[in-house]
Parts: sequence; structure tokens; C-alpha cells
Amino acid sequence: MNKAPSRISDLQVWKQYPLGWRLVAGYAVLFIGSVIVLGALAYGLLVYFLQQPDRAFMETQARQLAATYEAGGPQAMRRMLERNAADEQYQELVVRLTNDQGDTFFLHNPDNWQAPDLDRLAAADSPDTASWIPLGAAQDQDPIEAFALRISPARILQVGMDAPLSDEILRSMKWVFLASALPVLLIALIGGMLLAHRALRPLRTVVHTFETIIETGDVGKRAPVPEVQGEFAQLAHLFNQMLDRIERLVEGMRTTLDNVAHDLRTPMTRLRGQAELAVRSDSTTEDELRDALANTLNASDTVLEVLETILNVAEMETGTVSLQRSRMAVSDLAATVVDAYQFVADEKDITLTTDIPQPLFVQVDAGRMRQALANLLDNAVKYTPPGGRVTVQAAALPANDTYAARLTVRDTGMGIPAHEQPRIWDRLYRGDQSRTERGLGLGLSLVQAIVQAHEGRIEVESETNEGTAMHVWLP
Repeated sequence: MNKAPSRISDLQVWKQYPLGWRLVAGYAVLFIGSVIVLGALAYGLLVYFLQQPDRAFMETQARQLAATYEAGGPQAMRRMLERNAADEQYQELVVRLTNDQGDTFFLHNPDNWQAPDLDRLAAADSPDTASWIPLGAAQDQDPIEAFALRISPARILQVGMDAPLSDEILRSMKWVFLASALPVLLIALIGGMLLAHRALRPLRTVVHTFETIIETGDVGKRAPVPEVQGEFAQLAHLFNQMLDRIERLVEGMRTTLDNVAHDLRTPMTRLRGQAELAVRSDSTTEDELRDALANTLNASDTVLEVLETILNVAEMETGTVSLQRSRMAVSDLAATVVDAYQFVADEKDITLTTDIPQPLFVQVDAGRMRQALANLLDNAVKYTPPGGRVTVQAAALPANDTYAARLTVRDTGMGIPAHEQPRIWDRLYRGDQSRTERGLGLGLSLVQAIVQAHEGRIEVESETNEGTAMHVWLP
């Protein structure tokens, strides 16, 4: 019952070692184990192929002698052995005829097996038909073995041999294996260290990049991605993606703070000026105080609007906002926003229409996309003179296209000069012609951030005094 905690403890100790050392040890164990298994297999095959010819010779001679015995008895066996006495293999052949009690009736021993070896042969079990008798090493240290064959109910023929040549080869194999063990161990350790060092190089690069970022605070540092793709290349790629995201977040926070400081300066100055004016003037009437208080509230609303819009843009650009996407009809998406601006358009004598085919669906966050469409429609109505026209259009895109639909807000307003078009997406930028209308210069920045957060794109098409078209491609 105490073995499980011990295993857990050993595992914890093993995990405390560096990964490189564990890889080296694992590789060395695997390599040495493979060499041992292959060596044992080779040794076993060598034993088999060295013993097989001798075994085949003994079994063949035993069956020939058995046939000779049946034909002419022990004398016929002796004559057969004498005829082949010049053969080298026959000179190593020991032939014995015995019974179940181990009594010897015939013995042919040209190789001069000693008495203890013959005693072991006599003590062997009697086979039912045929069997091999392992006898181990003889008195002269040569390995001996015998084949036993029952040739009659009362007689057993035993044929044995020693094999000094095969034993010498096997002993040499053992020494070769032992002598090669140390070089094999060194090769395993050196090879393991080289492989582990090479395999862990991308990981060390990532660690070095981490250390550099911690020491310098430079989140722009990136780990090189290995040319050969694999797990470590994927790790380096994901690590760089994480750093890209962190850098965007840090840069977004820094930019947001700069913008907040810049954008709030004017409304806060105005707010403070109104408050100071009301406080310092001794002759301020109640109506003037009310006006100052109203101006102060308007300035504070402007501050909150600027702050909320900048934060929304920052969240969209850095990807920290969570979009609740759903499949939605474009006509339903546009209807709510168009209805909200219909009264404003009527007041300015502007015709507001929609041209959206049915059915046409997109996968968007309804609230955010309505916010983007409202900003586009607000600009279109704001900068279109009385008697003009504003149209919300939509078109389905081919199935093989990246996007599902294109939404367009088109007006017949003052247009945007070509030199200003690249800058209209910048925060707080307001063109010369747009300064005649109230605004913060943040609307189009927010629209672009929302569209890009949806993995869409937005483009402007405009000419001065010819109107403007804002095209939005949605997934």
C-alpha cells in the first residue's frame, strides 16, 4: 500500500530535472534498451544458426542408426560407425543404447566423453518418442547435447556431440557485446545531448525573448520562427501572436490615454471657464447662473460622450470587446436606424429611402452594427442640404466572395475632397467643410473600428459637391 506514494514522489523528483536532461536520459535509455534487445535477438539467432547444423546432423544420424539397428542389431550399428570413422563429425559423435532404467547396452565414444558426462547422459529422462537432452558443459568445458530416440519399447538410442567451435564463437560474441557497451553508452549520451540541444533550440529562443522583454520592457521583441514547421515552430508563432496582441493592447492604452488627455482638454477648459465665470461675478443674476449651470452640464455631457466614444474605439481596435454575433436580416438591421432618423430628415426636407433586397442576412452584433449605421446615417443627413436625398442600399455578394453583403449609405451632400478622404478615419479629424456642423470627429473612427472588429471593411466614394457613398462589406 506504500508503493503508490513512492512512485508519485519519484515522478515529482524526476520532473524537477531540466527538460533537456530528461530528454537526454530518455533517449539514452531508449537507445541502450534498443541495442540490448537487438543484441539479444542477434545472439539468439546466432545460437540457433550455430546449433541447427549440429542438431540436424545428430537427429539424422540417430534415425539412420535406428534403422540400422532394426535391420541388424548393435553389430550393424557398430559396422556403420566404423565405416564413417574417418569423417570428422563422426569422430565427435557419442552413441549409446540404453533402456528406461539407464543401463548401457552399446556405447560408441570416440570423443572420449568422461564418466561424469556419460553419467548425466545415463540419468536423462526416457522419451516417449524423441526428445533433446540438454547436458550443459562437459568436463572439458565444451557444451554438449544429445538427441534421444525410442527405437523399441525397451530400447532408447542416444546420440550426442560437443560443439567447441560454436561455443568459442558465442563466447567471443559475449565479449564483443560487453566491450561495445561503454562506446554505445557514450554514443547514446552524446547523441542524446546533441539531439536535445538542437530540438530545444526554438524553446531556448522563446525563453531568451521572454527574458529580454522582462529586462527591457520592449514588447516589440519577437522570437524567430523556425523554418521547419513543428510543435516548437507553432509555439514560437503563437508566442509572437500573443506579443502582437499585448503590443496592440499597450499601444491602444497609450494612445487612448493620449487621446483622452487631448480630447478632454477643450471641454474641461470650457466647463471650468463657465464655473469660474459664475463664481467670480458678484453681479451674476439667477438667470445667468442657470445659463452657466446649463453650459456646465452641456460641457460635462460632451466630456462623457468623448470619453465613451474613445473607449469604444479603443476596445474595438484592440479586440478586447466581446461581440454577440447572430444571423440577422439586413432589412431589420437598417429599419430601426432609418426610422430613428426619419424625423430629422423630414425636418431638413431630405428624402430618406431604403433599397434592400429580401432575404439578405449577415452575421453581426446587432447593437454594434446599428451604432455604426447610425453614425453613417447621421453624417449623411447632417451634411446633405435641404431638398437632397439619402439612400440606404444593400446588395448580396456571390457565394465565393469573402463577404456576404455590401451595405451602402449614399447622400447628395457636399462631398469630401480627395485630399481629405484618407484622413477621415483618424480620431478627431474634421475636414474644412465639416466644421460648419457640430461634431467631435470621432464618428467615422468608431464606424471603422466596429466594421473591422466584425472582420469587414469600409471604403469611401466621394466627390466635392457630388455627394458621398460609404460602402461597408460585412461577413
